Amino acid sequence: MSNTSDCNVHGPEFREAKPSQGHPARPASKLFRLDNRTTISSLGTTLAIAILESGADIVCLDIPPTPTAANWNKVEATATNHAGQLFYYSLDITDENAVAETFATFGPTLRYPLKGLVSCAGLSLNGTSTDFPAASFCRMLDINVTGTFLVAQATAREMAKTRSTGSMVLVASMSGYVSNKGVDTAGCNAPKAAIYQLTCSLAAEWGSRVGIPLIRVNSLSPGYIRTAATAEALQKPGMESQ
Repeated sequence: MSNTSDCNVHGPEFREAKPSQGHPARPASKLFRLDNRTTISSLGTTLAIAILESGADIVCLDIPPTPTAANWNKVEATATNHAGQLFYYSLDITDENAVAETFATFGPTLRYPLKGLVSCAGLSLNGTSTDFPAASFCRMLDINVTGTFLVAQATAREMAKTRSTGSMVLVASMSGYVSNKGVDTAGCNAPKAAIYQLTCSLAAEWGSRVGIPLIRVNSLSPGYIRTAATAEALQKPGMESQ
């Protein structure tokens, strides 16, 4: 019998080697399919395009009264190319009544059942904790946590109404697990940690509750992603190395 105590189980010979599937130039339709269903998301251009490329219809919920023309034109073109339905609704996700009213408005117009949610709306404000305004802290909790919960709740209610199983992805952050040394983000990190626990709790409830269809709930906890929203922060001296 070989002695495995000296084996490096983390060595390359023990790793499952697979070619990378994702690439910016590879359309989402080559990676997965979401045909015959509707998905809710905010208007992140890349995300909305990926959902449409995969075959789903999409309802975009975001705070601006109207979407930015350049971004919206790209998403509209993708919807046309893939025969997808595309909707945009201006919504303050922290307003419980507004969330309910918006869902009641678009629900009857959907050609496919609502079976997905990608919740990535959020606010990121940084500052030293000794000087950070309580109002800013509460605002981030309201948007990042309460807003996420309200939209997830409304989505689950719609799925239950139509007896449709579904899947939700709530976007958290690696900073919900670890503290980034050298950047003052305590006010931002706390809501992200809450999103992770919210995900676990909703998954346990909606994945096993008798009387409602099976709803899977998962979270993503990325690091910094290069987007228009993070461009300024990533230009901070030393940020790349941190």
